[in-house]
Amino acid sequence: MVTKSKEKADDTSPTDSNLPNDMWQLHVDGASNHKGAGAGVVIITPDGTLLEQAITLGFSTSNNEAEYEALLAGLRLVKELSIKRLAVYSDSQLITNQASGEYMAKHPRMVQYLDKVQGLLKEFPTFTIQQVPRAENTHADALASLGSALDTQFRRSIPVEHLDRPSIEEIEPIDSMQIDEDPSW
Repeated sequence: MVTKSKEKADDTSPTDSNLPNDMWQLHVDGASNHKGAGAGVVIITPDGTLLEQAITLGFSTSNNEAEYEALLAGLRLVKELSIKRLAVYSDSQLITNQASGEYMAKHPRMVQYLDKVQGLLKEFPTFTIQQVPRAENTHADALASLGSALDTQFRRSIPVEHLDRPSIEEIEPIDSMQIDEDPSW
């Protein structure tokens, strides 16, 4: 975990329960497979509102490059929102450890990606970056998988609907009474 703050950073791991009230969360994941490559970004505001984005990468990429693309896309989004306090989560050990300085980037493309990430991270007065288990990053993973599976030639918006019960279930009629009121004037 990397913590950068003008305030004293505590030594505890940032989790939903111990983040400061004004801290925004950024969950990112990348995916690259035989169908294509994608990135998933989930931003959680301090009040719990979710902002989600699935990104289709229209170029050939390794999985690590897709992970970096997800991180960069997320950082650009939160920068546009003028966020100052940010907790970043990724399930990529390589990306989080390179961003924290624990690992060195050796491959020239990884060095370029790392330089871009570090440049964007400088924009945030307070941030943390932490590797999380895949099981804790499933939302961003689902968006990355969606992005990697979509045809890149079409732009689209995909609404997501929630059904409380199966469509074949009958809705019980509600007993109601109609009251006619005469004008009271």
